[in-house]
Amino acid sequence: RMFYGDKFFEQIPDIQSRNISFDELKHYLTQRMFYRVQAGRYYVALSLFEAECMRAVMHQQSALPLIPGKDTAVAIRTEKTVLDATYGYKKAQSFQDATAQACFRFIDSQVNYQPRELTLLLRSLQNNELEKRYNYFVEVRSNRRRKQVDPSTASISKVFITADEHHLLNYKIAAGRMTALLKSRGMYPRDAFVAIDSNRDGLLNAEDLRKGMEWLGLKLDTALLSGFMKEIDKDKDGFINLDEFKDAVGFEDDGTLVQGAAFNGGMPLPPMPSDNQQKQAVKIPEAVLGSIKVKVKKVTRFTLVWNSQGSMSRYKTSIWDPHVSSGIKQNKASICLGHFAGSGFDNPTKDGQERLFLEVTDTSGSWMGGSSWLPHVLDRFMPHPARFRLAWSLTHGSNPFYAWEPVPPGDEFVAMGFVGSKDDNQPNVQCMRCVPRSWCKESTHLRKLWDDSGSSGRQGSIWVFNSLNLVGFVSGSDPPRKAQFDLLNRRFFMKDYTDIRNFGEKVQAAPGGYSGPQG
Repeated sequence: RMFYGDKFFEQIPDIQSRNISFDELKHYLTQRMFYRVQAGRYYVALSLFEAECMRAVMHQQSALPLIPGKDTAVAIRTEKTVLDATYGYKKAQSFQDATAQACFRFIDSQVNYQPRELTLLLRSLQNNELEKRYNYFVEVRSNRRRKQVDPSTASISKVFITADEHHLLNYKIAAGRMTALLKSRGMYPRDAFVAIDSNRDGLLNAEDLRKGMEWLGLKLDTALLSGFMKEIDKDKDGFINLDEFKDAVGFEDDGTLVQGAAFNGGMPLPPMPSDNQQKQAVKIPEAVLGSIKVKVKKVTRFTLVWNSQGSMSRYKTSIWDPHVSSGIKQNKASICLGHFAGSGFDNPTKDGQERLFLEVTDTSGSWMGGSSWLPHVLDRFMPHPARFRLAWSLTHGSNPFYAWEPVPPGDEFVAMGFVGSKDDNQPNVQCMRCVPRSWCKESTHLRKLWDDSGSSGRQGSIWVFNSLNLVGFVSGSDPPRKAQFDLLNRRFFMKDYTDIRNFGEKVQAAPGGYSGPQG
């Protein structure tokens, strides 16, 4: 079997005796087969007298259906022990059974629960407001002759501060990812906390934790981070201390922690992000630069920026913005190099021609551990343009268009494509990146797609600039005067076309940073 979980397979009889594929498992999980309940099965709390009467009735029908001609069956139980059952009784599936037990324990004012029981209880109470849950529990318990334990000191407290099982799940996911990240980094929780705690006050708030995890290579969703903080911030002051952090993400060293190394053979981590807006000059280890892989990938989704309808041109064309995910995911980054053109007014996905973007991978990082150095690599070697200059505009007619040429931040970089817009506001420079000139050659794929023949005003044209099918805009209908660029290769390591030696000096970890596990 590809998945071992006896309780899971017990709930789905048709797969108990055979192997299942990943797609089947995914189907069963997404359809929540494990959580299904049997219709027509009811759980009722009985007094001792009622139970005695019920048992007498059951014995009168020994070896016979409880109600002649019906399939009704009854069992009497105390928690997990079945005391008696009528003919034809079959036990419930474990999820339904365990849920009922957890609910009855809540009604019985029990205060100590196992984690799975809490999850089941939260699922059952998710439609009830937190305050109403608490008030009900306290009122019922006040009428019982037993020790009045403060609910906030017992595991039941989670039921009064957690809206539903998804909030608890957010905490578990966040804690699990952090633990896996620290192991992959070769870090103990104490070391991570100290490295993240930049002001040395022994406390972290949500923003400190977010920045710290991103520094280590893990970008947490806001909901996950919020769920994590709510769960471990015991006094609800918005801060967590070292002990709370260790309780949440601590682990026993099972041999998977890299002993005596920070990450990747003792490579130091970059400086922690600070609130200082002035950019820090960071030297990137040569080992990191040597592990950076670059390859082209096909764009599969586009958003229309502009088409020539209403421009009074006799030809059709359209400009499209590629859907290239921004930011860094795990140890990879997707890089937009400019806009693309469609065939006529059609989406670029329809003409069979590939439009390409760059994927940059830090192979010294990992899927779970991510890459702390990759943002620095992108800013140093694939920077955003310094600004845009207006190359040409089409303002007559009812559909204006503005063509923008990126201005690289230095002579050592080139822009491989242009971008377009429908207004005269300069685009945000973060919409694309430039690449090193050393990665490129002069393009031999220059091809004119469109010009505004037939319209009045300043003449302009749209061109494909390279084999990535990135577009450029030219004032007039003649080919661009400047040389345009194409990649030397579609898959390469950065060290193949970049002199990384000058950037490969050994560096010390930043002050207050992390250089190795302390135990």
